[in-house]
Amino acid sequence: MDRDEKMKEAQETLNWAIMHLNGNMNCKVIDYKHENYKVQFFTKENKLIMPVQVPEEWIRGSNPKENLIHDRLKILLENLRNY
Repeated sequence: MDRDEKMKEAQETLNWAIMHLNGNMNCKVIDYKHENYKVQFFTKENKLIMPVQVPEEWIRGSNPKENLIHDRLKILLENLRNY
């Protein structure tokens, strides 16, 4: 899988996870290197919350078909929701 495909898959997984957790935010995957995604998280009003490095392991450990979100990704999203 090439870099663009990995970024697209990560974007879809993160969008699903945010929606699944009823998060009041958006995100944009902006880069991938060294098995980490650089992701910008925004409020619903498009104000930048913060950029975050998300390990590829967290994306692979999440599965929308099984309603499974990697534990650390879930914690990150819940913490970002408070901003």
